[in-house]
Amino acid sequence: MGEIIGLREEIGKIQAAIADFETGKKLNIAIIAGPLGGKTTLSGEIEKINLNRATKITFSEIVRDKKEISLHDDAKRVIIFDNCHFLYMRKPGGFDIFYDFLDMISSQERIFVTTWNLYTWKYLNEAFGLERYFPVQIFIPAFSKEDLRLFILKRYGKNEIIFASGKQSREEPLLYVIKYPFELASIGKKIFIPVPKINILYLKNRLLNKHEIETAEEQVFEKIYLESKGNLGIALRIWELGLDYPRMEPKKIGQFSFNIDLDYEEAFMLSLILSYQGLKKTELTEITGSMIKMNEILFQLSTQELIFKDEANSYRIRPEALGSVIAYMEKLRLVW
Repeated sequence: MGEIIGLREEIGKIQAAIADFETGKKLNIAIIAGPLGGKTTLSGEIEKINLNRATKITFSEIVRDKKEISLHDDAKRVIIFDNCHFLYMRKPGGFDIFYDFLDMISSQERIFVTTWNLYTWKYLNEAFGLERYFPVQIFIPAFSKEDLRLFILKRYGKNEIIFASGKQSREEPLLYVIKYPFELASIGKKIFIPVPKINILYLKNRLLNKHEIETAEEQVFEKIYLESKGNLGIALRIWELGLDYPRMEPKKIGQFSFNIDLDYEEAFMLSLILSYQGLKKTELTEITGSMIKMNEILFQLSTQELIFKDEANSYRIRPEALGSVIAYMEKLRLVW
């Protein structure tokens, strides 16, 4: 299945709906997950499987022009729309594109596979009955510990990553060079010749401590799984923060708990960033109001290390803060 690990059942349901469409039964599909939950990864796999009959369109910011959702004459029978949470702007008059989108998917003789942020989906479904347009709903489940391990380690070669506890010295190489003295009688001088040498003691310890190494790996992924709660993107971020390439130790896996203290405007802004997954300052200002207040709010959210600005100048939730942010937003009932 290429890049996909742990989502075979979900792929099977989507492919079954596509197969039904070819026999005259149209059931549009919604792929739904929280931020970093694997929506784009899954939709990318569906595109690969249906390469000769699928057209994919990805939204990276709020859609303002109806042309962005219009289909060309050469568009194929399976249409994949990624990041549909950008099809509306949460303000009065901000739903025109969204209405046009619903009209299009209802009238076209094509099947639509769409991806949605979980919190946007819940909001739009509550307000507009979105589920009526997508009879097949795929809620991406949390990944298992083993699936997280496989997904992370498949990016490396076999035995490329060294799992070790703190007891194992990082200073001991397996192979090193010593200078061997050699006398040249003809000139009466001693020279030193570099000779490679295997560290037999280190190799012996590695073999004897194989169980300990395996235990270190198990501890690493147990901590990643518990901290990420099975969210793939968070797990990858925690791994990257702890990796001292090529070495990984259980003690390097951090525990992230953020003490969030926000006023209502700051919390509402954070809930927007959570629901859209990424918003530019201009988009946030258009939704909420004053640029001056916006700068203050973004400063506070950045100071508490809850958000960052990506290379496209969109503000996003820090992956390691995502769990704390979601819990805080749910407590305030800003998302549900």
